[in-house]
Amino acid sequence: MNEDKIGIHSEAVGEKVIVHVQGNLDVHNTHKIEKDLMALVSAARKPVVFNLSDVPFISSAGLRLLVTTLRLCQEQKISISICGLQPAVEKVFDIIGMQQLFTIYPDLDSALN
Repeated sequence: MNEDKIGIHSEAVGEKVIVHVQGNLDVHNTHKIEKDLMALVSAARKPVVFNLSDVPFISSAGLRLLVTTLRLCQEQKISISICGLQPAVEKVFDIIGMQQLFTIYPDLDSALN
């Protein structure tokens, strides 16, 4: 996928909704998916797992989007977790302490079990 493009799609797997995110989560892209993402999470009614294995880069705008989604899930009493962090994204998560906010799994299989 072209890094200037971003996309999301979801699938129900067992008792969870997997949200696959593709592309850079940066200031140029997050606004393109925010409305759809919020609607998707609002309709989920079950635990949400963000699969970020196809996200090579995240900026503060992408982090804000994830935190906003976390708050929405908390309001609806839905658990949220993240899996598949690429090294550059994982480094950003480590630096700012995102592990304190989210449960993070190494891959999708781990998140589903």
